[in-house]
Amino acid sequence: MSSQSFISISLLICIVTLFGTGLIIEIGEAVGEAVFENAAEVPLYLLFMMSFVTAAHVISGVCFASLSMFHIVKNKNALKKHLKTKSGALALIWFPIVISLAALTALLKDQ
Repeated sequence: MSSQSFISISLLICIVTLFGTGLIIEIGEAVGEAVFENAAEVPLYLLFMMSFVTAAHVISGVCFASLSMFHIVKNKNALKKHLKTKSGALALIWFPIVISLAALTALLKDQ
């Protein structure tokens, strides 16, 4: 297996794991708040499972970030070629849009 296919497949596994564990964390917190009135009522096995899922989420995130850097380095020539096109340059607009939406979501969630 080439290093490029290893990185690509690993990135796919990481993003699927991040998506799944993120959903479990969000749903688990919502259900936990609805079912249990205080933290002392939560069974130990549920606390362990949520800790495990959270750890898997964090580790997958670190792996995804690391593998992304390798992916960019391996494909830097193709990336440069894409950025020279008009559509490639326009794609860079998505970054500030996503950051702005994330900031707006965080601000609205705190209220």
